[in-house]
Amino acid sequence: MRSDSAAAAAPVVPPGQDHACIVGTPPRHGIDWAAVHNPILSYADHGVKDQALQWSDGQWHMLFSELSTTPRAPHYRYDVASATSPDLVHWSRPHVIERDAASPDLVRDPQGRFVMTYQTFAGQLRYRIATSAALSAWSPAHALAPHLAGRMIDGALAYTGHGVILGFKAGTTAQTQHFEIAWAPSLSGHFSLVGIPAINVYNDTIENDEFLTIDGQWTLIATSNVLDQPFVFTLAPGNPETPATWLRWSVGRHLVVPSQSFDTGHGLSSLTFEQDNSAFLCVGPGNVDYLTYAGSTELTAFGGWGHARIGLARSTDLVDWQVPA
Repeated sequence: MRSDSAAAAAPVVPPGQDHACIVGTPPRHGIDWAAVHNPILSYADHGVKDQALQWSDGQWHMLFSELSTTPRAPHYRYDVASATSPDLVHWSRPHVIERDAASPDLVRDPQGRFVMTYQTFAGQLRYRIATSAALSAWSPAHALAPHLAGRMIDGALAYTGHGVILGFKAGTTAQTQHFEIAWAPSLSGHFSLVGIPAINVYNDTIENDEFLTIDGQWTLIATSNVLDQPFVFTLAPGNPETPATWLRWSVGRHLVVPSQSFDTGHGLSSLTFEQDNSAFLCVGPGNVDYLTYAGSTELTAFGGWGHARIGLARSTDLVDWQVPA
């Protein structure tokens, strides 16, 4: 069902494994769906969202934006953090990777390294990148595409076999926001803007982007900028090694995940509560895909961002989704 996002000569990452849920020796008892309950990750004193899930080095790793309270205005902060679990049920306390940062995205490069991109709030919002062999420790972070101008958030990478694609949301809430594509010959190379894809959801753009391949076809998982709902898009026919091809996508299809008590509230999703936000897909064993997402029953805590928690759903066709009982 899968092919990969790295087409370099003799890559370490085999076809279809760039977004595999499980890397290395799998869990001894697999994924015990009957034991899992939603939300799979939550904390009484922290909000968690913008997550990515991965099994590596003998345990589950969750990367996420961590929301916490502070004594100074605006009385909340975002940090990029991680937590680990042996079984998707029992989780460690959050471990902060970088302060004043958010929205980590995770992919494997052709050499098999984990690559994390995220944005920092030091001055203008900018991207940083770090790498890891097994998610247990990260390299020193450095700037990614620092020459690209303007506000950039929610970055995602795709290794095409002919360079690297970078997708991100540009602009501010006071201006027109849009999803944009850049390309570089390598991760350390110079990124050039390719353009703005003709993607429109609810008469607006998308955010929290993720690139992967499904059934040999490049796919984009993203969240609508309006209503914060998960959508799936497929790349139009063409050569994915040609950067301009990444400007042409199918009409988005809503991923309808059953709601539960932790992501349901009164009013309208994204205005008074949060349902199925910041979706991230990984490919699991047995032809099953797993989707993590953020939800909250209100949008008043942590400066109005809400006390978000992470849910899990699974599907064999990206159409019908099952959540833990």
